[in-house]
Amino acid sequence: MFDLKANRRVVIGRNITLTAGIIYSLSRCAYYATLNQTTASAAQDVITADGRLLGMWAGVWACAAACCVADMVNKHTRYGLSLVVGLAFAWGIAYGIMWAVTGDATLLSSAIGWITPAGLVFGFLLKVTALQDMLRDKTPPGDA
Repeated sequence: MFDLKANRRVVIGRNITLTAGIIYSLSRCAYYATLNQTTASAAQDVITADGRLLGMWAGVWACAAACCVADMVNKHTRYGLSLVVGLAFAWGIAYGIMWAVTGDATLLSSAIGWITPAGLVFGFLLKVTALQDMLRDKTPPGDA
């Protein structure tokens, strides 16, 4: 891939992933900070306690974005992406529980829509951290 060394490709991949995490987290932050409670779905009413927790959720997503920025500066993916994945997974579980209770198929779709990307990012995060560990333990021939 463009004749880049393995360790450079890992850095580029990490930064792309963290940038996506920042953009996603900031979009969620802006959404919850500006959500008009009268237009919220019934599921959002439950998760946000009838809108009383909208500011809190906006703040939590802002913290996730800040952790992604800190991870980029500190050259790792430990906290920011873990927080983004954890939040997305928690929202997916919440929608899944509401689906199980109500039987509303749109809630199942929302649950899958939150859990699937969380799973994809989690798998990618495991792969990137494994590659970073391998690169730290052994320098490939010709890269010394």
